[in-house]
Amino acid sequence: MKTARIIAITNQKGGVGKTTTAVNLAAGLNKMGMRTLLVDIDSQGNASASLGLIIEHDIKTIKDLLLNPQNPRDFIARVGTTEIIPSNNSLKDIEDTLIIDKKFDTLKDSIAPLANDYEYIIIDCPPSVNVFTNNALKASNEIIIPVDVGYFSLLGLKQLLEEIERFRRELNPRLEILGVLACRYDRRTSLSAQIFETLRQGFPDKLFNTYIRLSIDIVRAQIAQKNIFDYNNRGTAARDYNSLTEEIINGK
Repeated sequence: MKTARIIAITNQKGGVGKTTTAVNLAAGLNKMGMRTLLVDIDSQGNASASLGLIIEHDIKTIKDLLLNPQNPRDFIARVGTTEIIPSNNSLKDIEDTLIIDKKFDTLKDSIAPLANDYEYIIIDCPPSVNVFTNNALKASNEIIIPVDVGYFSLLGLKQLLEEIERFRRELNPRLEILGVLACRYDRRTSLSAQIFETLRQGFPDKLFNTYIRLSIDIVRAQIAQKNIFDYNNRGTAARDYNSLTEEIINGK
């Protein structure tokens, strides 16, 4: 039996489309018949909130699973077609414990029993390189790096790639960069095309052919607490994330 492809969605910069990509890629994979689990390991809990998952006291979160590993199936919540291990601000409470004990294998060990339950496990990382990001990278086989198609995004991308390469050498040699994903692409300006071309020249083997266009539907879907396919399956954003999903399944 094939085990799940575990993909971390990561960038140390916020506002680049990381959580949007995690949520909509998981939805797109499910839509194409691939059983997929979304894991929210960001203490902001944006992936969980964007699906309308309100974390009450009786809902178990990723914090509880990391703090006291048990059967991970008991921590999965279902929202529409999405299965998710949710997160909220309480995750920060265990950050120091994981740092002090250098527990980078905790997430990997915690979700290991799920490897044969799913075809894909998508992990939404924090917008920083911290102990939770390190746990996600140790648990994953592949990484997707969303970048905002703007000048300043290029400045941090090289540094992030170097950090990932260091992590791969020292802690997870099987980790591979699946691709760099250009987000917030504005077809009305020449800058987006210029930055995309710069990305293509700089990372010819890593840049996805798909780019995610700037779309008000993405914001509206978040407000409606829906994935992009449930919000407007015929819009440009849904078409873009559908294209990304196909690239990931079939290869770039």
